[in-house]
Amino acid sequence: MLTLNDMIHPEVRKLYPGATPPVFGFESAPEEEMLLSYTSARRLCALAEGFVYGAAKHYGQTVVISQPACMLDGASRCLLRCRVTDDAA
Repeated sequence: MLTLNDMIHPEVRKLYPGATPPVFGFESAPEEEMLLSYTSARRLCALAEGFVYGAAKHYGQTVVISQPACMLDGASRCLLRCRVTDDAA
């Protein structure tokens, strides 16, 4: 499966040589959840959260995000636990 890391980030590097985009990862979770890992020297995990909320809104979904690990608290990466709810957006 191709991801942001495989598709978009090479294009970013073409436009901005020397750019260091964040690295995203996806981990196993219960069926109604997605675990998204985020690693970046800039530590802009709030921006990553905003991307998730924006995508959910675009698709008419509501998402609840918790963050069990965060680089701002000393973790090596941020981990976003994303759960789509039945609530209307």
